[in-house]
Amino acid sequence: MSRAPTILLCLGAALFGSIAWAHKTGERTPAEAGKPLARYTPTVRLVEQSLPSVASIQTLQVQEAPGVFTMGVGSASVIHGDGYLLTNEHVLKRMHQGQVLLPGRPQLPFRIIARMSSEDLALIKVEAGEPLRPIPIGRSDDLMLGEPVLIIGNPGGLTHSVSMGIVSGLHRSTAVGGVFLPRMVQTSAAVSGGNSGGPLINALGEQIGVVTSKKLDGENINFSITADRVREMFPALLSAELRYGFALGVEVDMYALSGRVKEVRKDSPAAGAGIGSGDVIVQLDGRDIRHGFDFHLALVDRKPGEGLKIQFEREGEKMETEVELGELELLEPVAEEGMKNGLQFEGFDGKWDSLPDFDKLEVVASGQVEAPTEGAYKTENNENYGLRFRGFLKVPREGLYTLYTTSDDGSRLRVGEQELVNNDGLHGVLKSGGMIRLKPGLHPVEVTFFEQGGAEKLEVSWEGPDLSAQVIPKEAWFRKE
Repeated sequence: MSRAPTILLCLGAALFGSIAWAHKTGERTPAEAGKPLARYTPTVRLVEQSLPSVASIQTLQVQEAPGVFTMGVGSASVIHGDGYLLTNEHVLKRMHQGQVLLPGRPQLPFRIIARMSSEDLALIKVEAGEPLRPIPIGRSDDLMLGEPVLIIGNPGGLTHSVSMGIVSGLHRSTAVGGVFLPRMVQTSAAVSGGNSGGPLINALGEQIGVVTSKKLDGENINFSITADRVREMFPALLSAELRYGFALGVEVDMYALSGRVKEVRKDSPAAGAGIGSGDVIVQLDGRDIRHGFDFHLALVDRKPGEGLKIQFEREGEKMETEVELGELELLEPVAEEGMKNGLQFEGFDGKWDSLPDFDKLEVVASGQVEAPTEGAYKTENNENYGLRFRGFLKVPREGLYTLYTTSDDGSRLRVGEQELVNNDGLHGVLKSGGMIRLKPGLHPVEVTFFEQGGAEKLEVSWEGPDLSAQVIPKEAWFRKE
């Protein structure tokens, strides 16, 4: 029995031996470090290579009782030398203030750049005074069962702790705080509270996942958001145009090893400046663009009217242009005259697997409610019914808002003519959201919902400027008299 841990550790070291000394990172050699060569294994080398790119997070969290704060811990990975770090959104819940600790540096305060609770991802930024070392973000489309992985994190506040394991499962699904997270990677590497938000690292020193959760009633069953999911969702997470109110019109390929342009929006400033699909952006205002993450991060804090110098390549030829950022067109609010609090609702009978076209169905109940709720109308057995709510949402100030529906079964939410949230289908309680930049005032909203069988739930929430994630209060809903 006593030999088993030794065998596993030796096996792990042998597996990591495949990277040998392939990475020339400027680290000290074993002789320079004054350590025997036999101890300076490829695993040790990998840890030394990755450690500068991993941060421990400490947050001061607001509690419901006035004046009461608790300490929270988590982890993050450096994804850009300018101080941008990737972590889990749940690490920042109820945060009043926070600091990160990077190896060999004093504690640094950070600010939240973007957060997306529907994907449990967040982007934060520190001002380090000098470039940080980013961790390379790898791919997760070719992960192999049994391949070795490392986790560096902050379990229980024990900064920069290291654990080893293997990829033990693929295409898992789990939920964190009612948020459904698909296509997760499962690992046997040890995870505890405080590891959340840290990197899952492969034998090449690449981040292939964001450590997110563990199975509480099992041993060594832990889950990470895959690197490919991060790549897919990063443009929506940052949503630079919506967040800062400018228009550029460029979509880059988040899977390319370059700033390859995937699409240019018609009649956009980028199109007017001559940028086209297939071009490769290599610099934006003097900042090197190595991949899609660099491109999106170069747009942080930009404003309408700013000029951007863009260097790009087209079929091997180097070119340069300048783009003036346009102003994002926003939905105009409606007049408040003749409005009163509440929403109009309509009830429908029927059995569906997804939301039907309510315009083609007979209305069996109607009236007014204070806010969207599954209880506005129900059948006798609380099954096989649908609801449609119409009215207006009062936005307090201009900015980027994320609206969510939490429902069992399906739901959708529209703002004006835009379908913002699609949470359709037969499922348990799931939360889904969408982002939109809105001017202050009243905006037309439609919420639809259906319930087939089992439990039922409908809740609409939001977060935005000076608004933490919360259920939309009844005072924000309006209808015409």
